[in-house]
Amino acid sequence: MERIYFDKQIFSYLFKGDKPVYQKLYNDLLKNKDHFIFCYSHGHLLDLKNDKSEIKFRELDFIETIVDDNYLSYHATEKRTSCYLAKPREAFNDIDDDTEISFATMFDDLDLEFATPEQKEQIKLAKDIFKNQKIDFGFSQIQDIPDEIKNPLDKILPVGLGPMSLLEWTEHFMGMLKSMEDDKSVYKGLRNVVDKHINNGKFIVDINEIDFNDDLKNSVLQKTFIEYVNSNLNPNGDKEITDYDFYTNAYFTLDLLGISKEPSKKVKFGSVLNDGYHSYYGAFCDYVVSDDQGFLKKTKALYKLLGIETKVYHIDEFIPLFYLLTNSIESSSKMLFDLLINDIKNGLVIDNYQSIKFDRNTTVIKPFHSYFGYFNQIESIKENNQDYILLRRKSKNYSYFSFYRQYQGIINKAYKLFGYDLDNKGDFNWEKEIEEIKSGTWKGRFWDFETFTILIEINIGIKEICLLLTPKTSTE
Repeated sequence: MERIYFDKQIFSYLFKGDKPVYQKLYNDLLKNKDHFIFCYSHGHLLDLKNDKSEIKFRELDFIETIVDDNYLSYHATEKRTSCYLAKPREAFNDIDDDTEISFATMFDDLDLEFATPEQKEQIKLAKDIFKNQKIDFGFSQIQDIPDEIKNPLDKILPVGLGPMSLLEWTEHFMGMLKSMEDDKSVYKGLRNVVDKHINNGKFIVDINEIDFNDDLKNSVLQKTFIEYVNSNLNPNGDKEITDYDFYTNAYFTLDLLGISKEPSKKVKFGSVLNDGYHSYYGAFCDYVVSDDQGFLKKTKALYKLLGIETKVYHIDEFIPLFYLLTNSIESSSKMLFDLLINDIKNGLVIDNYQSIKFDRNTTVIKPFHSYFGYFNQIESIKENNQDYILLRRKSKNYSYFSFYRQYQGIINKAYKLFGYDLDNKGDFNWEKEIEEIKSGTWKGRFWDFETFTILIEINIGIKEICLLLTPKTSTE
């Protein structure tokens, strides 16, 4: 089951249903929910959080009719992105509210009743440093610069002010973020300054090229694009940068440096950030769909630069593709085996290797067809004069996990094609089998036919769900 990621705007079009094309698409999405995984993410929740009306709750319920509980989110403490079983309303209720933090009183809220004298002294010292120790970054000396630079900087930096305490710096920084969120001209002015004095239109995104990465080294930055993003996140080179931090900063930097910038009339600081989240979470899926040309351009550029093979489509391109995908779904076991025979004969051979330890030769084939909407690699194996056909999934994107719903979809589809297995097991038993998968005791399914057997299980060697077809050796 392939994963499809719509950005917030596509869900809104489907929700409103103003055009017949979206009404039809919505109905067809519902009809094919057993064949695809439709995902939503924390980015959708942040978009809806900006909606102060009650309509957002109706839209959350609508989104659920498509995505069910297939939720992608980054866990800041664990520093990893995972798939969660959470419906949109449930996830929305868990996101942080907009309660403002008072940095001036945060030490006053600490409960020191059980603190040791040493701990109390350390907290007192920290409070004194935070509130009283002054830091001077030299902004008071910024005077003799052109107004075209100074005016935008005045809105985000304490230009002309003397040394400030950490408390004052923190409050200024939070105020700067709020200004950029509330006033489009603040971020627009900053972007114009950066673009003009660093890029000036010399380095732009060409979907067919990624030269901007190396070309940027010839600018005043003296770094490739990747080096520049990494140095911003890790200036001392002493910490690990997560994919989440790198990617969302890279997306924002494409806009800020003017390499792939949103039109000035349209650009909003918060929107650029949220688009970056959608682009990041889309890299955990097979398809990303939007109608925002700026988003599509930046996403395609970053995916190509980073070797992410997730396909990116404008909604007008995706709709006919979706119907093509639905028509290629295996409707019978005969159709599946015909497709498999064709792929083994005519698919692209991408590797062939002989095992050093065992009498085993493996030919790796990239098929034309995606089996069960999931398996996209064939391994034709010959070991000890026995042939095996292994179907597995091989993806070059950020995803390192499978949704439990994908296990369910594969098993249910196999049951429709092959019937009850040898142990008389049919559809996926959600509660029972999910616990078995978690505990490592899941047996999958096994079919024993006249001339071959089929096994679907979590392969011990590669620790992922696979389908193994084993032809029976003739005894004649």
